[in-house]
Amino acid sequence: MNKEIKSASSVKIGKKFKQRRVELGLSIEQVSNILFVNKTYLAAIEEGNYSIFPSEAFAKAYFSKYLNFLEINYEFPSIFELIAEKKHKRIFKELSFDDSFDNSIKYYLSIFLIFSAILLGIYFFSNEEPVSKNEINNIEEIKKEKIILDEISKSEEDINQIEDKSNLITKDMQNNNLSLEFYGECWLELYVNDELIEAKLFFDDERYLINIKTPFKIIIGNADFVKGSYNNTEIDFINNANRLTRVNTIIFNE
Repeated sequence: MNKEIKSASSVKIGKKFKQRRVELGLSIEQVSNILFVNKTYLAAIEEGNYSIFPSEAFAKAYFSKYLNFLEINYEFPSIFELIAEKKHKRIFKELSFDDSFDNSIKYYLSIFLIFSAILLGIYFFSNEEPVSKNEINNIEEIKKEKIILDEISKSEEDINQIEDKSNLITKDMQNNNLSLEFYGECWLELYVNDELIEAKLFFDDERYLINIKTPFKIIIGNADFVKGSYNNTEIDFINNANRLTRVNTIIFNE
């Protein structure tokens, strides 16, 4: 996002974050290494400018992670709600009539639209023909045939999906394969030797497949919306996830 997403409230809260970090005697680079979070995200929170984050859920997850580390208590600023509200107001303003629009033109335009609607109604009702019993029966038969065709099509789709899943399972059985399936908005960070190699936001019905050797580490946000396996062994993302933020860190050793 190029446009700044910030407010007086978000800037004020960001200063509290920075003040607390300084009190703890930590630099932003040190916090980044401890939390395994890119320092640009931490700096954005301290500045109260959330334009770097791809979504509100992504921003909230990092906000909570930093908040818990500093052991402070602040509500996430409602900056995204304010942006949406301003956008809706702007759209409404663009669609509304200009105050300088001549009242007489408004009046005649309204009369014209009402008159046109009445004429259209009369036209359609006058041209409507009664439906015979045979026509009704034909319509019902067509509906039944359509239902049968839809069921056949659905069965074919189910078969194709089963074949696709079988192919995916076969691929997943290869060595060193990390396979993830997402069922909602969820963010992922992947580290090798404490170096961030992947940071990505996923949505419903998306997949992520990578061939990677141990040791490595996954940090997942909104852990309830992801399932996956490594070397065909299922990964438990839920058990140790943070109760409030639903963030989970999973380490894969050699």
